Amino acid sequence: MAEKENAEIEATDPYRWLEDNATPRVQDWLKAQQERTEEYFRQLPMRDGLRERFRQLFALDTVGMPYPYQGRYFTTRRSAGQDMHVLYVQDGLTGEPRVVLDPHTFSADKSVTLSSWAPSPDGGLLVYGLSQAGNDKRSLHVLNVLTGEKFADTIPDDFYPAFSAWNVDGTGFWYAKHDPRASMEEAKLHKRLYYHALGTAWPDDPVVFGEGRDKEDMVSGGPTEDGHYFLVTVYGQDKEAGREWNEVWLRDLRASDGAFTRIVDRRPGTYCTVSIHRDRLYFLSNQDAPRWRILELEIEAALAGGTAPRVLIPEGAGVIESHALVGDKLFVGTLEDVHTVLRQYDLGGRFVREVALPTLGSVGGFAYEEEGEELFFDFDSFAVPPTIYRLDLRTDGLAVFARAEAGFDTSRLVTEQVWYPSGDGTRIPMFLIHEQGLARDGDRPTVLCGYGGFDISLTPSFMKSVVPFLEHGGVYAIANLRGGGEFGAAWHEAGMKKNKQNVFDDFAAAARWLIDSGYTRRERLAIEGGSNGGLLTMATITQHPDLVAAAIAQVPVTDMLRYHLFFGGVYWIPDYGDPDDPDMRQYLLTYSPYHNVRDGEKYPATLISTSDNDDRVHPMHSYKMAARLQEANASEGPIYLRVELKAGHGGASAVSKYVEQAADEWSFIFDRLGIKW
Repeated sequence: MAEKENAEIEATDPYRWLEDNATPRVQDWLKAQQERTEEYFRQLPMRDGLRERFRQLFALDTVGMPYPYQGRYFTTRRSAGQDMHVLYVQDGLTGEPRVVLDPHTFSADKSVTLSSWAPSPDGGLLVYGLSQAGNDKRSLHVLNVLTGEKFADTIPDDFYPAFSAWNVDGTGFWYAKHDPRASMEEAKLHKRLYYHALGTAWPDDPVVFGEGRDKEDMVSGGPTEDGHYFLVTVYGQDKEAGREWNEVWLRDLRASDGAFTRIVDRRPGTYCTVSIHRDRLYFLSNQDAPRWRILELEIEAALAGGTAPRVLIPEGAGVIESHALVGDKLFVGTLEDVHTVLRQYDLGGRFVREVALPTLGSVGGFAYEEEGEELFFDFDSFAVPPTIYRLDLRTDGLAVFARAEAGFDTSRLVTEQVWYPSGDGTRIPMFLIHEQGLARDGDRPTVLCGYGGFDISLTPSFMKSVVPFLEHGGVYAIANLRGGGEFGAAWHEAGMKKNKQNVFDDFAAAARWLIDSGYTRRERLAIEGGSNGGLLTMATITQHPDLVAAAIAQVPVTDMLRYHLFFGGVYWIPDYGDPDDPDMRQYLLTYSPYHNVRDGEKYPATLISTSDNDDRVHPMHSYKMAARLQEANASEGPIYLRVELKAGHGGASAVSKYVEQAADEWSFIFDRLGIKW
């Protein structure tokens, strides 16, 4: 696009007034939008059937990971018919679970959610976060796990506090929050690390780390299990290089001077997480290793400086994404061709074995005690519901600890991983999920989704929300686009900033491949994506309006010139680029969905969904995009806006509300792709 054309687009922002959510004009506009959207959904014959099917699928028992704390196990569970996960504790693996916190009691409309929780080292106390609308804004509270007594200690949500770590004796905790001396218009920025002693007034909490740092710096930290050291990690931005970095600082709490030593220096584009086990530091780093490696170094040598860490687990063909140090064992999760491989090593880095997993899938996390005798991890795949495994480290025996109910016959599903060429010849992997015996007749209703950003990988996962679509002959496709983390730093960088167009090209190529390979045709193909994936879907329809029949964008980013001005949007600059840089601004204009809507163009039917309390991606992105598309569209495909009330970036929190949201979105897909219920 020529610079002159860009300049003309830049000057056009007719719906900026929709950025102020609280004005009567915006509220009246939203009311009219909601009435129009509800009128459409109300007349769809499949809506009731989809709603009932989702109720059946989600009205099943679920269980979360058990986290051990000196003989006590904390876990979340949601029983059939419940709307939200309840937090339980039990004494020992076979103890009777009892309720610690029940979110159903927090508010009558179930809009207040349990957003975080963290037991003290002995499991006797609990810090927990409450969100009033299921968004990022949460207050911190303290509870006695044994008696149920709620302490007076509360950190208000105005400053976006985030729990960091308990001290070793449970008399206080560290947390990060906005510096109250800075402007509240930037409440998500200016983060400092504070210490709160139980029983004291939070405004008097001292700053432990972060004074004088840039407003974008994010800090977290906590002590080692023995209380001898304190580790701080900082993430920030190099504005000149336009890249993120992180630092790691270490303090010997037994030393009289109490000074922090920087043990990992900032280096734009490289990251390092550090854990301490016994007398050593373990670094998971991508410095000089785009697919990551694990290094180790004695703590005293790190504090003294001048000693380089040694390579414990070298960079390999896959991407190292997780690790756990338990007793004398090291477990490493590696992403290989977009599925997890779990391996066990000793502390010297010698390979012991590969932990057998049931199929190609994803290991989502670990739970253990540093010197414990067990390791829990969760696993799921497209046809395997979330399953928690317990590895007995004394016998090396692996057993299922808990498994969620599927709600349908998973043996009917087939998963394929295919590879297709993007426009520049890059090979892109894509998963296809459908029922057995699918006729590849070029007429299968197909939904293609993607993300392609922020080093985030789309790995195999169990998705109840797509089950009714698969049961009606649909094909669900997940493209692993550049910009994600599937193949390390180079894959991520290939979809960042001035490489962002690669992501859109990869996605469009996936749609064409599905058509050319005989799965579907344009009239039976839809695309969907959320957040950065919502940007993907909106950029796709503005660049290729005739490619698909329908699009769903959930909480999308659509105004690439003003995204950095709202909430924590400034944190996205390393991935998207800085709109205040004239050269970058011109590039952003070439694809910014809101600015590239053309009057008189025939766009596909589009549903844009957002939440009124989304404080991660401001709802204005959805409002402005919907208004502009409705104004410009010349096709018969309708443009609808759906707003979830009292909800945040993740949409509806309560299951009953999520069922309504899912029924609406899939009703739209069924209607536009001609699927009969």
